[in-house]
Amino acid sequence: MQKERLFGIIKIVVLSINIKNLEEWKLQILGHRGIPVLYKENTILSLIKAIEFGANGVETDVRLTKDGIPVLLHDDNLCNFAGVDVKLKDITLKELRNFSYQGLNVPTLEEFLRSVPSGKCLNIEIKEYEAGDITVSMCEKLYVGEKIYSSFNHLLINELKEKYPNLKFGYLFDEEHVGMSEEEIINLFDKNTFSAHLPIVGLQEFPEILIPLIHKLKEKNIKIVLWTVNSKSEIEKIRNLIDYVITDDVRIFLGSND
Repeated sequence: MQKERLFGIIKIVVLSINIKNLEEWKLQILGHRGIPVLYKENTILSLIKAIEFGANGVETDVRLTKDGIPVLLHDDNLCNFAGVDVKLKDITLKELRNFSYQGLNVPTLEEFLRSVPSGKCLNIEIKEYEAGDITVSMCEKLYVGEKIYSSFNHLLINELKEKYPNLKFGYLFDEEHVGMSEEEIINLFDKNTFSAHLPIVGLQEFPEILIPLIHKLKEKNIKIVLWTVNSKSEIEKIRNLIDYVITDDVRIFLGSND
């Protein structure tokens, strides 16, 4: 009994330290596909472990199998996950179950939503246009907590935020959007948009462009989500402009990797 009580006290102390650390940074910390520095990305194990370390939530990716089942997989094939060059769109969920990584399977979105604790923040990146509606409807039906739906496909986000005006949607940006003018970007956020998801690499390479843009987005009450941040020093000078950080190792921001 004394040993169990001691472990309980230690757990409470560690959790209190992590909460204090988060409050000092005033950021929402999201695990990038879980905590991939320790566990295979986008597996239930990785996603849950990120939350157990104290993260506010996680970011994950959704695609569809051949038979239309939403699953958590970043790439459109299984090369990275299972070492086989098989396209997800070419196999059914039953066939997908034949592939694994050290005994871990690609989870379905439903399995994830039923496994993750309620009250957390889920940033659901929709990787394919066809996955839009089913992803949103399933998340809204099965999960109680903050949900942010994002995509590099801006047309998809435009359509979804019109169809679901009371939900949270965000635009993802990377090198494919460098040709957009500042005016074009700002105009995306005129109606029913919650967040802008910006790459830390872009901020490091083009601060003269992105920092003024962030200021203008903040004036419109747009939340700033920065990915993938793996060092506190990367955002030290602008942390007051950022609302959410997506990281490969949530312990960096939680003081739990010492």
